[in-house]
Amino acid sequence: MKRFTRQGILFLVLITAAAAQAGVEPADFRPGEILVMFDQGSIPTLDDAGRLRVAAPDLEALLSRHGLLRAAPVSPCATRALATSFKLTSELGGFDPRAAARELVAAGLVRAASPNHVLHLCVLPNDPMLSNQWHIQHAGDADIDLPEAWDVATGDPAAVIAVLDTGVDWSHPDLQAAMWINPGETPGNGIDDDGNGWIDDIYGWDVGNDDNDPRPEVYLETGIDVGFHGTHCAGIAAAATDNATGVAGAGWGCRLMGLKVNDSDGYITTEGLAEAMQYAVANGASVVSMSFGGSLADFGFMQALVDDATAAGVVCVAAAGNNNDATPMYPAALDGVISVGATDALNQRASFSTYGAWVDVAAPGQQIWSTVQSNYEWDFLTQLLFMLSYGWDGVNPYMYSDGTSMACPLVAGVCALIKSVRPGFTPAEVLQRLVETGDAIVFDQPLGVKANAFAALDGLAATGAGDPLATLRIDDVSPNPFN
Repeated sequence: MKRFTRQGILFLVLITAAAAQAGVEPADFRPGEILVMFDQGSIPTLDDAGRLRVAAPDLEALLSRHGLLRAAPVSPCATRALATSFKLTSELGGFDPRAAARELVAAGLVRAASPNHVLHLCVLPNDPMLSNQWHIQHAGDADIDLPEAWDVATGDPAAVIAVLDTGVDWSHPDLQAAMWINPGETPGNGIDDDGNGWIDDIYGWDVGNDDNDPRPEVYLETGIDVGFHGTHCAGIAAAATDNATGVAGAGWGCRLMGLKVNDSDGYITTEGLAEAMQYAVANGASVVSMSFGGSLADFGFMQALVDDATAAGVVCVAAAGNNNDATPMYPAALDGVISVGATDALNQRASFSTYGAWVDVAAPGQQIWSTVQSNYEWDFLTQLLFMLSYGWDGVNPYMYSDGTSMACPLVAGVCALIKSVRPGFTPAEVLQRLVETGDAIVFDQPLGVKANAFAALDGLAATGAGDPLATLRIDDVSPNPFN
């Protein structure tokens, strides 16, 4: 991973801010220019005036039609006799660099051609805790190349990640700006303004308690706070990024929909899952993140939920489990669900991660730093545990946690980035993209490919707007709120 100085990042931020204030959008390519690479046997010559001389009549006619009469070697140190790559310029008013390059390549007259694209520095956010997030930046390349991916896309607010979990603290300083806001609902008027069946559902819904506040609760009788889990997952997926606060989320500019699925006893049921899935689909979620599961004999109902969601274009992502065996966990093992295993900072399978041929993709899931709910004052034992074992400083609402529960929202964030660039991608196409572009690492057990966010996005933005090609529980996260 490349590292940038603080001054360098500040310079980039200031330049970007100045351009935004001036209303200037950076161009995708230089107007009036294309770059052409010729085969060794058909290298043109240049006269003293810089005019291009070619031997092939077809090539000469095509270049003339586009006004591409002047050229210069791409490398200034190359002699004209040895150069194979040239910058060609046109002064025609309607010159289209993309069309000219495509026509040259399609005609088979050159080895390669392209507009003279304007490239940008890799974007790194200014979140002060970025150095704690090894899954984003890691010297040993155990991360998933998010900084490079963010240079391609930083997420679209229209790409919404529904976090089905123990609740999302929408008031968290690093999550509030990232929350999805129901555009059809007026807060606090007690009316179902948009007619979707849920009253005053501004940030999502508390399915377990059937109310409009999806923030987590404290269950003193369990002896441990369950509020951290969903908020931790939400921060991994799409915490507000480049906001000079806390952490960076994989989805950067994507939005978070909070869906609290556990009931007042702290349990997640298929019933709760059903309502949450239906809410996500009905309210326009792009991706569903599910960091829970169970080993089920009868999963037909759950499969039907997933089938309906994927038919509506919603990408379903689920944690594979933390049992260190090959037992399928559901919903992760369902058809149409992207099942996620966990890796560690050594780029190996995390020792706890469930594995098997049914696991699609792996991502960092050990010692992941993210957001948590600020309610530990209710439970001294929780405070002590989190401070001693998980890096909580006793004040700021951030800490480490382990599990495929953490790998799942990381992949969900990458899926949202893909959907930001290609909103028409089907769930199957998103999965295919992840698998085809993932890093083929040989793990000790089958774990799929390791997600590579940059490879998944690279090329998508440049190819145009069309599309190609029972009772559940939080499963053995550390700390586990139910054990």
